[in-house]
Amino acid sequence: MTIKDLALELGLSITTISRALNGYSDVGEKTRARVVEAASRHGYRPNRNAQRLVTKRTRNIAWVQADNDRKFVDPHFVEVMAGVLRGARTGNYDIILTSDTSEHQVAVYERYVGDHSVDGFIIDSPQLCDPRIEFLLEAQKPFVVHGRSERANEFSWVDVDNYGNFFKLTKLLVANGHRNIAFINGDERFTFAAARRRGVSEALEALDMPQSTVRIFNAAHPMGDAGFQLTSQALRDMSVSAILYSSSLMAVEGQSALLRAGREPGKDIAIATMDDMLHYLDLSPYEDIFTFVRSSLRDAGELLAAKLIARCEKQAEVSQTVVPSIFFVAPDLDGSVLKK
Repeated sequence: MTIKDLALELGLSITTISRALNGYSDVGEKTRARVVEAASRHGYRPNRNAQRLVTKRTRNIAWVQADNDRKFVDPHFVEVMAGVLRGARTGNYDIILTSDTSEHQVAVYERYVGDHSVDGFIIDSPQLCDPRIEFLLEAQKPFVVHGRSERANEFSWVDVDNYGNFFKLTKLLVANGHRNIAFINGDERFTFAAARRRGVSEALEALDMPQSTVRIFNAAHPMGDAGFQLTSQALRDMSVSAILYSSSLMAVEGQSALLRAGREPGKDIAIATMDDMLHYLDLSPYEDIFTFVRSSLRDAGELLAAKLIARCEKQAEVSQTVVPSIFFVAPDLDGSVLKK
């Protein structure tokens, strides 16, 4: 079945068939429904190259990664990727995933923009004054960022409330009497970790507590394999009564260090952590001993793809979305402070 055969059967022009299948608004809904039904019934699939000539779109999205072997086995990245792939499939787009060294990443963006081989870009792990964002703003190409940076009001992004979540967790721990808290954070070159540290610091200011109430330990990026080592460092101070983690993966890895130190979560030490809902990680053994603030990275990835596709198809303006977070407070902490 060709587009010409389809046009003959329906008594429509080839142009109308093409525009109906490509979502143009000048085709009536009844006509579009007839075309879509007939195409589905005959198993007709538009020629991708022909579509590109008509629509001036490739239906390709680029996702350029830093050339870091640890990144590609990081479960946080894998969760986002699973959501992005699902969202792209729903929108009938393909993801072009490539990598280069950090100092050469912008050259990859320049190549894709120059040869018009993609319609838009996903950016993750932003930093302040991120050169990728600066370049794409100047190039005026559609892109969506997983996270925020400077000029955040000028581009589309999807993010959790990193500042607010860790402000609230710090307030919760202090309100429950903890005065010597270890905060095991991510790499603060990246804006998500910097915002979390700011949330902790400003919560202490708001409570009129000294900054020394919380001691900060930073993981390298990605942060997935630092839990044991940094927890061990934190527990060298035997007076630590609570640990705040930037990732439930690090919190789980830290359990071996707690066991070695003879500490028992929920009894003589409180544990609070961000939980990105990593599908491979079973947290059921910790449900009653950890305090969690949960938000799905997979859902965020799906939203990234959907938001970018809408931008590529000029169906949406620049927009910003904060993905909801839900708090689950362990029995050893009084969670009423979160409601105040």
